[in-house]
Parts: sequence; C-alpha cells; structure tokens
Amino acid sequence: MEILNFSLINSKLKPYFNDFVVTHLDSFYYSSILEITPENEIQQRALVLFVKSVNCIKSINTLFNNGDIVSARILMRSLFELVLLIKKIRKEPEEFIRYSKAYEKFKSMEMNKVQLSDMSGEGFIQFLSKEELENNIESLKQEITDLGFTPTWNKQTGKPVVEKYFEIKELAIEVDMENLYKTTYKNLCLDTHTSSAHFNKYYFVTNSGSEILNLHPYLHELDLMICITVGFMFDFFSDFNALLNTKEKTTAEIQYNKLSHFASSLMPRLTLQGHFKKNGLALML
Repeated sequence: MEILNFSLINSKLKPYFNDFVVTHLDSFYYSSILEITPENEIQQRALVLFVKSVNCIKSINTLFNNGDIVSARILMRSLFELVLLIKKIRKEPEEFIRYSKAYEKFKSMEMNKVQLSDMSGEGFIQFLSKEELENNIESLKQEITDLGFTPTWNKQTGKPVVEKYFEIKELAIEVDMENLYKTTYKNLCLDTHTSSAHFNKYYFVTNSGSEILNLHPYLHELDLMICITVGFMFDFFSDFNALLNTKEKTTAEIQYNKLSHFASSLMPRLTLQGHFKKNGLALML
C-alpha cells in the first residue's frame, strides 16, 4: 500500500489570504479594540464574538500556512457557528441577551445540582457546603423566572426551549443560512466527528488499482478551504460595524473585498476539481 505523506500545493489564494489576515485584519482588530467602549450588554457580547471571530480566523490562517488542513476545517466549523451567533444577535439583540442569560443560568444550576449529588461520593473535593449549593440553585431558579422562563424541563418555557434557541440548525434557519448548514457545515463536521462517510478521505483506490493511505486529506484543496473561509466572512465588517460602530470602509474591508472577488473567480476551477477528487485525480490539478 502506498502512503501519501504530502501533496504538491499549487495555491493561488494562500499568499493573499495570509497577507489579508496578518497585515490588514490584525491591524483592524487591534485598532478597533482600543476604540470600542461597550455601552450595553448587547455590545459587550458582540465584542466577545468579535474577539473570538478574529482569533479563529487568525488560527485558521496559521494552520493553512502549516499545511494542517484537517485542523483548519475544525476551526472553520467553529467560525461558521460564530457567524450564526453574530447574525442572530444583530437580528434580535434583546431576545438574544435574554436567552443567553437564561442558558448560562440553566448551565450553572445544572453544575450546582451535580456537585450536590456528588457530595457523598468517594474522593469528592468540597468547595461549597450543601446549604450554599442549595441556596445557589434557588437563586438561579428565581433569576431564570425573572427572565421569563420556567426553571424546569418544560418544553415550551423551560430549559429545552432555551437550548433549542442556540442549536446550530435553528440558528441557521433563523438567519437564512440553512443551505450552508446542510452542505458546507455538515461537510466540515466530518473532521470533528468520525463516521464511515469519512473513510474515503484517508484511504482510496486510484483508477489504476493502487491503494493509497492519505495522511493529509484536503491538502490539495487548500484554495477551496480558503474560499469557504472567505465566504463565511462575507458580512464580517458590516455586521460588526452595525453592532459595535467600527469604522466603515477601512483598509482591511477594502482588502477583504478584493480577496473575496479573487476567490469567487476561482470557484469554477475548484468546482471542477471536486468532480475529480473522488477518483484521486484532484492531486494532479
């Protein structure tokens, strides 16, 4: 059996994406952080999403540069989830905050209950007393009620409805990104979860009958991965400008638009590559 430990990378986008992230996005990020002063809870949470998004994009770029496309795809999945949250908080900011707080309080209540049930277990390290844990639970129940929810498993007003609000599929439907969820996101999930559908990414047979174990799947598809990442960022600047009042038409945004147009122009070639990759022929494109 042949082992494929590398693949020739003929990437047109890599230097441009790297320049955008390192030179322009990084500068925009730090200058924006210094200028942004959150005025309310909506902007506080939007700022956290801004920081997480930029850090995610920078990490994806580092992995692209290192040729670790599998790990990059896992972070691309995370970037898509961040995009959904950003669009959701922009679409209905007050409800987003209300559900966010309730979600956090349900999780805290659950952790307190777990600690309470484990107090008699062997090797348990006690940080809070039984009375303190019980008081925490009652306090959280009241806070959840004050937010307009029922601190139980009631499907209409309790924990299930709060958790459903943040399900990725539900978010994608609400912000009109269901098609990307069903296609690109589901494909990226293959690298986070293991399934039989992923087998052919690592082991395949060429038309000549040669068996190949591929140690670095997707390495030959770097441009496609960059296109997907750039696509996820489509409303990045406009969304955060609306949420945080960042500057419009910055150098970073102008450079992103140029990169986006370039990436779009390559899609016909990358689509053709997709038709060949199942037979192991994409390595030659």
